[in-house]
Amino acid sequence: MSENSPAIGSTPDTPIGAGSRPLPDGVEWTAVLVAAQRAAESLSQTPAFRDPLAEAVMTYLGLAEPGRAPHFATMPGQMSGMTEAMGDLVTLRTLYLDEALTRSGLDQVVLLGAGLDGRAYRMPWTGRRVFEVDRPAGLALKEQAADAAGLSAVARRTSVPVDLAEDWPQALVAAGFDPARPAAWVAEGLTVYLTRAEADLMMSRVHDLSAPGSRLCVEIAQPLGTRLDDAATSDAGVHRTLSVLRYGPPTPPHDWIAGHGWSPDASTLAELGDRYHRKVGTPFDPARGGVNLWYFNAELLPRR
Repeated sequence: MSENSPAIGSTPDTPIGAGSRPLPDGVEWTAVLVAAQRAAESLSQTPAFRDPLAEAVMTYLGLAEPGRAPHFATMPGQMSGMTEAMGDLVTLRTLYLDEALTRSGLDQVVLLGAGLDGRAYRMPWTGRRVFEVDRPAGLALKEQAADAAGLSAVARRTSVPVDLAEDWPQALVAAGFDPARPAAWVAEGLTVYLTRAEADLMMSRVHDLSAPGSRLCVEIAQPLGTRLDDAATSDAGVHRTLSVLRYGPPTPPHDWIAGHGWSPDASTLAELGDRYHRKVGTPFDPARGGVNLWYFNAELLPRR
């Protein structure tokens, strides 16, 4: 995604709470929204996972008291509307990708557009190398929140502060990534922000850096806006999110995935809802007129 991606709103929001800090804008704002979802799950009565980094981000930004779940209805920046629309989307994809990455056994993990992903802080990955590729501001926010909470990474975490529109493969290799060894690539909640050209370039670069045995975990969504009712699209938070979405990959995406050299097997969000017994929001449930989201845990196909 480019530094020229449109920012939403001319100034950052100011969150509620003592000691609150300005919220980021643009795409980084949506990363805070996702962290809020993970923190809410983490601090629920029966959490499917614990995410101390997400909790730390909420506290650091003044969006929740320590040890308390964020209340979406009172969060700034109109976050409540989008969190309602998403349902358990964030929890479902987190569970699926956690499982896929753990089963892969690969000791190089690359998080593309890492945002506020907390896997390096919460997964039992001692000895695994986790490379986090994203714009400097987002990675800095994560590190500041972790430091403020006294969190240490469990995995060998390596920050790679570079925009995905730039020469991130060179930066990744310079940071210690070994393209001669297999890796698990993760593009969670990323492709919706890319144009088709940007998505194609990302996939080509990933393929070029992938040794035999590598895997690609990627989420791809159909355009959402036309499936939302007027009440939803009039919500400022929903509108704010929709404004930064580009939906680059074609849908259905299976042929596109295979064309870039990966196996096209996938699960839909609705199927993940059945698997993990969680709620799928109406906008993401095709049975109720919503769109499809696909989750690939793809194997690298033999090179031609």
